Amino acid sequence: MDSKKEKKSFFNSFEINDKVSCAKAIKNGGIAAMISATISTLFGVAGLFTNSDNEAIKYYLDPWVLVDSFLIFVLGFFIFRKSRVAATLMIIYFAGGKLISWYDLGKAPGLLMTLIFFAYFFNAMRGTYIWHTTYNNNTSSA
Repeated sequence: MDSKKEKKSFFNSFEINDKVSCAKAIKNGGIAAMISATISTLFGVAGLFTNSDNEAIKYYLDPWVLVDSFLIFVLGFFIFRKSRVAATLMIIYFAGGKLISWYDLGKAPGLLMTLIFFAYFFNAMRGTYIWHTTYNNNTSSA
């Protein structure tokens, strides 16, 4: 046994070296999408029953966030199915939505969590492209 085992860090989960790590990157991106959809759903449902004086919280308590949640859920479902289109749209939709909300609020709340989610979505997008160019066995030999 090797006594010098490499210490794993948070950033090791973003490496794509083989088929297993590629599939894991895609799976992690899908899980991040489901977590994001769940958080959006909770805020949307809470917006149906409550109101807040805090402008940032009031912005996210809009019941129309449920539409956002549904779209994220659908994109996440197709990320699990290794869709390059869904992974790319997730990056665009997530980044665009955050930029719009930050512009409307005049500040950038949740920047650290946004960067973490963006990293998982970006890595899932990388994984889907690598999967389809390297590991997809659905090529026909005619």
